[in-house]
Formats: sequence, C-alpha cells, structure tokens
Amino acid sequence: MALKRILLFILTIAAINVNASVLDSIRFDVRLGYALGGTVPTHIGNEIRGINSYTPGFNFTVAAEASYPLGEHWAVHSGLRFELGGMDVDSRVKNYDIEVVRGEESLKGIFMGNVRIKSAQRRISLPVQAVYRFNDKWSVRGGVFMGWLMNRRFWGWAYDGYLREGTPVGAKIEMGSEPGDRGDFDFDANMRHMQWGLDVGGDWQLHRRWGVFAELTYGLSGLFKSDFHSVQPLRPLYGTLGVIYRIK
Repeated sequence: MALKRILLFILTIAAINVNASVLDSIRFDVRLGYALGGTVPTHIGNEIRGINSYTPGFNFTVAAEASYPLGEHWAVHSGLRFELGGMDVDSRVKNYDIEVVRGEESLKGIFMGNVRIKSAQRRISLPVQAVYRFNDKWSVRGGVFMGWLMNRRFWGWAYDGYLREGTPVGAKIEMGSEPGDRGDFDFDANMRHMQWGLDVGGDWQLHRRWGVFAELTYGLSGLFKSDFHSVQPLRPLYGTLGVIYRIK
C-alpha cells in the first residue's frame, strides 16, 4: 500500500511538472482589430453591373489567443474571437434573381434596377491555424475557423427598376424608390447559425509586448441555408488589421 502511494505521488509530481512545462512554452495574447469587407457573391457575374455606394459597418474583432510551439519555426495557434461584421451596399443589377414583398404582395422573378443590401452579424469563432515563424518578429498563419452567429440580420430592397415575374419574359412589374412602391426583403431567418471557412494572416512583433497583425477570412459555408434560393449565394469575406498585446 505504501509503495502504491509513493508511485502515485511520483506520477502526480511528474504530471504537474509536464503541465507546468507545457504552460511555460505557450504564448498568450489579446487582439483588437478593425475589419473591412462584407458578404460577397460566390462569383461576380453579369448580374452586378456596378456599385452605387458601399459603407462598412462597425466591424471589429476582440480575441484571446494562444500559440504552442512545435519546434524552432512551427507552432499551432488557436483562441476565441468575438466579431462584429456588417455592411450597407447599393448596387446596379440586371437579370438579378430575387424574391421581394411590395405592400401585401410577394413577388419572385428577374429584376433590373438597383438593389440595396444591409447586413449585420455578431459571431463567436474558434480558429485553428498552423504558424510558421521566420524569427522573433515575423510570422505567418493559416488554417480554418468555426463560428456561431449569435445575432444575424440581412435585409434591404429593390428599387428604381422593374421585375419580370417568374421568368425573364414574365409580367413586367415597375418598382419605385419609396416604401410601398419598392420591393422589400428580410432574410434573417434564412441565415445559417454555423459558419466555417479559411483564415490566413501574419503577425509582426514590434517589441516584447506589442505587435500588429493582418488577417483575411473567407467563409466556405455560405451565408444562407442550403435550401434558400431567393438571392444568389453569398459568403462572408473580411480583411482585418489590428494590434496585439502579448500577455506571456
């Protein structure tokens, strides 16, 4: 019995030492960034004829992240991020497939004119990346992310044009610019809760505590559920610039 207790004590001390060694080698930091981007079509075809205006939302990222070294140059990087993303974009379109509501009437077809889209999202995401460190100052990262949308909005209207109901040769329905004359849409309920995609970036450590980073994220899952077809497929695409504060 005494021998078992001694062995258990030795194993416990060894486990504590191993855990302490692992924790000592992990780098912890917090990050604050501002993002530009929005929800973009999977392909920009002839439907989008031009951008009338684009206004980014209050897009920022707050993150607590960590890196564990795997050797002299390589490491694995992960953490937890809170992200706000949104946009307000006004486009000129032609042969744009859309479903809208005008007054009490639901209309679906091919639209020619202008479409204004607004979106807003709050997301918690978990990145998992491989890191390559060139030296103590420069490193690059690449991997994937999983995200959960806590809040999601996607709405807008089609205006100053006309809609061919059903098909490109369907009944022509004129649309103005005022509420009641334009075609409104609200697709909040059709957005995914879960998102996943690619995440690449780079870090520059200015000195022991402070650094800067650049990040590019692209959603592979798409913004909407797979059975939703009222607008063309869209995916989130954001580029982020920010600062790093190294805790350890």
